[in-house]
Amino acid sequence: MSETSSATRELKRGWPIILAAAVGVGTGRSPLPIYSLGIFTLPIAAEFGWGRGDIQTVLTFATMGALIGSPLVGALMDRIGVRLVVLVSTVLFGITFGAIGLFTNSLFAFYAISFLSSILGAGTLPVTWSRAILDWFRERRGLALGLALTGTGFAAFLVPPYTTWLVQNVGWRYGYVGLALLPIVLSLPLTWFLLKPAPKRETVTGQKIEETGFTLREAARTYRFWVIGFAFFLASIGTGGIVAHLVPMLTDRGYDLKTAAWVAGAQGLAVIAGRAITGYFLDRVWAPALAAFLVALPAASCLILATDSPSVPLATAAVILNGFAAGAEFDLVAFLAARYFGMRHFGAIYGVLYAIFVSASGVAPGMFGRVFDATGSYAIALHIGAATFIAGALVVLTLGRYPPEFAPTRH
Repeated sequence: MSETSSATRELKRGWPIILAAAVGVGTGRSPLPIYSLGIFTLPIAAEFGWGRGDIQTVLTFATMGALIGSPLVGALMDRIGVRLVVLVSTVLFGITFGAIGLFTNSLFAFYAISFLSSILGAGTLPVTWSRAILDWFRERRGLALGLALTGTGFAAFLVPPYTTWLVQNVGWRYGYVGLALLPIVLSLPLTWFLLKPAPKRETVTGQKIEETGFTLREAARTYRFWVIGFAFFLASIGTGGIVAHLVPMLTDRGYDLKTAAWVAGAQGLAVIAGRAITGYFLDRVWAPALAAFLVALPAASCLILATDSPSVPLATAAVILNGFAAGAEFDLVAFLAARYFGMRHFGAIYGVLYAIFVSASGVAPGMFGRVFDATGSYAIALHIGAATFIAGALVVLTLGRYPPEFAPTRH
């Protein structure tokens, strides 16, 4: 069987997994908090009198929860599979995310419920869905990852205007409830009906092919493990800060809330394009070179947004550049982990790498907010973000050649 026909058959067989993953990722713990918080920031500040830095610091606590939850979930799915982990976590995430709006009456409660929601919702992170995709796909792993993870792009496009509508019509508290319904109503049924265990690979004689790869301890002893984590940690500083503060950045410059939300939504379209295009090229080029190019792009976004009054087209261009790169991060880390460390303990390895690089997304919003509270401007934070994007691009180029033993098997 030719490589092309084998790859086509693989995509036809695995499309239900791609669909379930796209919806699951798009309504999960990764996009909902960060793409909605910019909309919630001003009404929460008006009700409680908290500063923007105080409010945005909730993402630090949410990320701390993900730091705890993602390695545990990664190890758990290596043992019991992805399906049960996702089903249980989807329900728990929906319940606890809605509770943020219903039970927040102090800054401590705001932080504590978000922290708990992230731990219990860790099974909805790209860690689990990437494992499902990589189990099902061999020859078109990059493309399948890119298509599956476009779910966060659709979230980035739709969540800001949807959250704006909720806040304007039912208030910020029930806005959280409206968002919390998405994973339960949309993702849970698709996961139940479409997410099945991947078929075991076999040789031509019918023997099962066992997965090979590093253990977490072995991977952590290599320089490549820390290069991947550190490079994307640097990139996530700028990405996390821009995403969380984009709407306040624009409204400070005179944009009305609806216009700001739609400009922010353009980021979602860029995430979709970034993931699909990145996925296509991951199967064809050396991934670290592609990663370096994509990670460097948003440095321009930071410099544009740091100007006094970017026009709507210029701000939209900045948002698109940031979104295009942000769209590539999760699938790049997953792909690199699989190619450099193998699949045998992928869940545990990717879970820890995810915790490392996404921790920057928890630190950056609070940092950006405190810079604004202290200076009345985001300019200093944006210039720091530009520097971290360039540094991350340079670091990822040191990864070197793929280990040949973890290359996809052709049949």
